[in-house]
Amino acid sequence: LGERNFNQLVNRYRIEYACRQLASHEGRTVLEISLDSGFGSLGPFNRAFKAATGLTPTAWRAARRNAPA
Repeated sequence: LGERNFNQLVNRYRIEYACRQLASHEGRTVLEISLDSGFGSLGPFNRAFKAATGLTPTAWRAARRNAPA
């Protein structure tokens, strides 16, 4: 399925969900989105998000906000 182990597979789906939430819910905090995405705390969420996208969730949200439409 393209991932080395089950945990990475689950995290990929969690990160995809988090990206959609970050893009569509500007009023929600990164912590709220991380918990809603199934992560137990902000640290593991930030590490998994950066590993998957190359950016932290806050930087990803800012880059998306500043991207031309």
